[in-house]
Amino acid sequence: MKKMSTAYIVIAFVVLLAGLNFIIANQSSKNLHVEFSDDDVYKSCVVDENGIFDNDQSLLSDLNETVRECARKNKLNLMVFLPDQTKRYYSDDAVEEFTDRYYDQTFGEYTDGILYYIDISGKRPAYDVISKSGSASIIYTEAVCQRIYTSLDKYLPSSYSSEPLEPEKLGMAIESFCQDITDYNSDRPRMSYYDDSDFYNHDYTYIKNGKTYITKSPPPAKKLPRLIFADLLGAVVALIIFLVTKSRYKFKNKTNPRLYLNDGISSFSQVSDVFQGTHTTKTRIESSSGGGGGHRSGGGGGYHGGSHSHSGHHR
Repeated sequence: MKKMSTAYIVIAFVVLLAGLNFIIANQSSKNLHVEFSDDDVYKSCVVDENGIFDNDQSLLSDLNETVRECARKNKLNLMVFLPDQTKRYYSDDAVEEFTDRYYDQTFGEYTDGILYYIDISGKRPAYDVISKSGSASIIYTEAVCQRIYTSLDKYLPSSYSSEPLEPEKLGMAIESFCQDITDYNSDRPRMSYYDDSDFYNHDYTYIKNGKTYITKSPPPAKKLPRLIFADLLGAVVALIIFLVTKSRYKFKNKTNPRLYLNDGISSFSQVSDVFQGTHTTKTRIESSSGGGGGHRSGGGGGYHGGSHSHSGHHR
């Protein structure tokens, strides 16, 4: 009977611990995510910095409408950026930093969207980048982005090719890109969460119950395994301590106090202290050095705004 009651206590404790872990894992910090708004869809467009469509403004207008329609349909901010020759000598890291910054300046931090950088600056090899923000990092995984690049390469010339860049083919690449964005938006599987953290910043993007979260604390999918591991580790340590203690000390039954007392003969005495007064002497200690707060400095680094991921492709 005693073993049964002990088993019930253990089961109840395990159930309670599991419930606490679930509650703790689902608690998160402030949600920084900014929902997509149709009012901002005009910001989605093709930025023709290179002037490829200067002589065909009607084509550029049609492409802008295609990009905006794709943005509305997928609830994502979208931009296609065509760089000029000033970015010809950008390193790959500099290109990624530029796309992040330009996206955030246009659409804002912690929003859902994509900036597709088609490198026509003359850089060799050309480095195309898909910069993803918010839920786009979860939906468009690295494998998905590489499939998109593969489907678009047939429209874009190689960096070492003498083939001229034709506006019509570039327009076909942009239209194909928009179609891929729509097709892969409904595709599975997706990432359970995206961790955009470094030494100074912590950003986690995940979707829970159909809602996008961008928080400074880890998502449940990352937090729960840690809690379970901590519980198991604590249980193992407690068991080891118990077994070691049991092997060194022999536990005895409680001693009956009546063995040491005779009925009717016990007596009690009371002792008390009386506090009468106190005297304190203070001595001033002079110091030649002044105190101050701690100093903390952080190192520099690339741009880290919003919550971004990248997929790059040399062409």
